[in-house]
Amino acid sequence: MRQWSEGYNADIAYTNSFYRDLAPDYLSYVGLLSGVRTPDPGRPFRYCELGCGQGLTLTILAATHALSEFVGIDFNPAHIAAARRMADEAGLGNLSFREDSFQALARSLAEGRWTEEPFDFVVLHGVYSWVSEENRRAIVDVLDKLVKPGGLVYISHNTLAGWSPILPLQALMLEHAAAFPGRSDRQIGDMLVFLNRLKDAGAAYFQNNPVAAQHLAMMASQERRYLAHEYINDHWEPLPHARVARDLARAKLGYVGTATIPLNSDDLAFRPEIRAILAEITDPMLAQSVRELALNQPFRRDIYVRGPEPLETRAVLDEMAERRFTLIVPREEASLTFTIPMGELRSDPAVGEPILDALAAGTPTFAELLALPALAGQSPLAVSKILALLVAAHQAHPVTNQGEDSREGAAALNRALARRVLGQDEQRVLVAPAIGTAVVTDIPDRLAHAGLMAGLPADLEALARFAVDALRANGRQVFAEDGAPLATVEEMQARLHGILSGGLPRRLPLWRRLGAVQG
Repeated sequence: MRQWSEGYNADIAYTNSFYRDLAPDYLSYVGLLSGVRTPDPGRPFRYCELGCGQGLTLTILAATHALSEFVGIDFNPAHIAAARRMADEAGLGNLSFREDSFQALARSLAEGRWTEEPFDFVVLHGVYSWVSEENRRAIVDVLDKLVKPGGLVYISHNTLAGWSPILPLQALMLEHAAAFPGRSDRQIGDMLVFLNRLKDAGAAYFQNNPVAAQHLAMMASQERRYLAHEYINDHWEPLPHARVARDLARAKLGYVGTATIPLNSDDLAFRPEIRAILAEITDPMLAQSVRELALNQPFRRDIYVRGPEPLETRAVLDEMAERRFTLIVPREEASLTFTIPMGELRSDPAVGEPILDALAAGTPTFAELLALPALAGQSPLAVSKILALLVAAHQAHPVTNQGEDSREGAAALNRALARRVLGQDEQRVLVAPAIGTAVVTDIPDRLAHAGLMAGLPADLEALARFAVDALRANGRQVFAEDGAPLATVEEMQARLHGILSGGLPRRLPLWRRLGAVQG
């Protein structure tokens, strides 16, 4: 298996997960906030995901951007087969998948055998620090050919600063896997038993390195497939920002900022003493390396642009003026208290409340928010800051505008996902064409949504019955509030009815506004 996978763990499929940060409307907005011109997601664009896995995120984006073209590339044939099945089930004609390794793709591009146009957006999530140095060079070669001038690249990776205490732990896990061959998700279970025995026996590594002990405890609750793909890779290597930025510079890609919005503002991310040190540094690469160390962040989600065009503040505000936004949580659940790296930030309600009201009522442009009578006298930067914090907290989102076909594609994909959730699939996403992405919900709401997709009325009792029937058909239980399993169907239905009545009446109007439910 590892002969064709070049040291990457490929004996089991990776988790089929949804990643919000990959939405083009979000990425374009964050790049603009960082003061750089980005591709306009309101116009038809081309979008590619390298290392797309089973393609859930890409399929959602294609369904909600009917005027644009999407391509997913992965070297694992099982991933590509699953991705194509999902796209076919949803009837998406603007999405294609290609089975290829990075090195083979780089050769195709170098030899002129790739004939497609380059892309406005290229994204790689959870790839770069898990593959060999040869493959990282191939990725940069691919980006050099695939990204348009002015195109945006999203790349995430583990960082050396955050992972340094765990390096010996991962090395031992890799040695354990080599000594005891088997299917990798089963190997993980054996490894965790072994590592905990070692810790309990008083191994000095765990005693002198409490971060490693905490990390081991956390792993017990994580999915085995995720752990296998995270740790059992021959070329797993947390990377410092400076090395990645220098790699990507070979493809003429310049660092713009992180996709984690609060980290782009030093006043939100660092205490005054750190900010004073940063103010002394004139070299941008060194400053970013210091930020990485000061945060001790284990994972980066970064945005690069090919030939970045800096914009003055006035130009950024002008570019943002006609972009629309909306609330993606019920108005009653929206909050102006935000979690930031330094703790908790409470925004001024005199500015924030009118913004929340307008976002809950519709899809105002940034210019329309500035024109609200309640915000008279407020600076555009103050309004922009609260809006950005709401987007960062997954309470608001930029609105997309790619036509009625996007609503049809999203509805087809929602029906396909609803059918799957009635089986063993536990995806908790609702495709939302108004924002060009999806919203994440819990299992009871996800089952209620599946009931609506199956044609049930918006009746709590009927939806509770539907949810219980779906759970029981898959051998799953319903638990009382104290954690005890419920024995009778009537008890299960009453429990689900109580859970749904606590939030569904607020969320159903929101789902309709976002296009996750029609009618």
